[in-house]
Amino acid sequence: MKKSLVGAVVLLLMLVLVTATPVFAETEYEIPEDAMQYNGHFYYYYEGSLTWEDAKAECEKLGGHLVTFSDKYEEDIVWKYIEDKGSPAWIGVYNAGFYDKIYQTMENNWKTVTGEKLKYKNWESSQPDHQSHFVQNTYDKYVAIGKGSEVSAGHMEEDDAKTPAWGDFDNEYCVQSGTIKGYICEWDIYEIKVEDTSITLKKGKKATITYRINDKAGHTQVKDAVATFKSSKKKVAKVTQNGTIKAVKKGKCSITLTYKNASVKIKVTVK
Repeated sequence: MKKSLVGAVVLLLMLVLVTATPVFAETEYEIPEDAMQYNGHFYYYYEGSLTWEDAKAECEKLGGHLVTFSDKYEEDIVWKYIEDKGSPAWIGVYNAGFYDKIYQTMENNWKTVTGEKLKYKNWESSQPDHQSHFVQNTYDKYVAIGKGSEVSAGHMEEDDAKTPAWGDFDNEYCVQSGTIKGYICEWDIYEIKVEDTSITLKKGKKATITYRINDKAGHTQVKDAVATFKSSKKKVAKVTQNGTIKAVKKGKCSITLTYKNASVKIKVTVK
């Protein structure tokens, strides 16, 4: 009797420990303890001469992505962090342009791994040139950040040689030669807060979902962030992309709000 009681207590403690695990857990985001934090984002430099694709995959395995920059200030903060660690380092920018094998030309269509528009750019003056800085007739499509002298295809002034800039690099050669020293991962962790997690409506009535999106790392609200909405049963309740629910017929369903890696469900009952 005593043994079974002890076993029950141990099992109960295990359940408490499991349920007490926060959402912001290592199983979802494997962020190193010494990662740099800025404006609600985490950054970490990993040493290693990987291809751009492999570096991208490694960051995504950890719940993050190759770093992207929204402005010069963010880039400067990250640069100060990695400057003494090793560069050039891969960042989350790539060329999705068409490569014509016959004419050996490539169009410029630079994008970010997060799908955001490439608003901020910091190309070295001679970049992008679609040619390896070391091997001719290769067409580079992946971007690394480094000192001007590291990403330049030509001679530079002494001051410019030390400042950070972008260059397009050749994957295969950079890995074989060890030119690329590492890559930078970034984590953007969000949560959606709703006023009501359960809504009851009469058939034909409407209600608007009130919510806010917070940056969990910085504990601040994300300005101009907009969630997407989806109903589990449109025949019970529909939802527009501005968050308006319309009760269609009696029943129960859920409305899911999603923003990047965050989501929350609202229970809806139609009477």
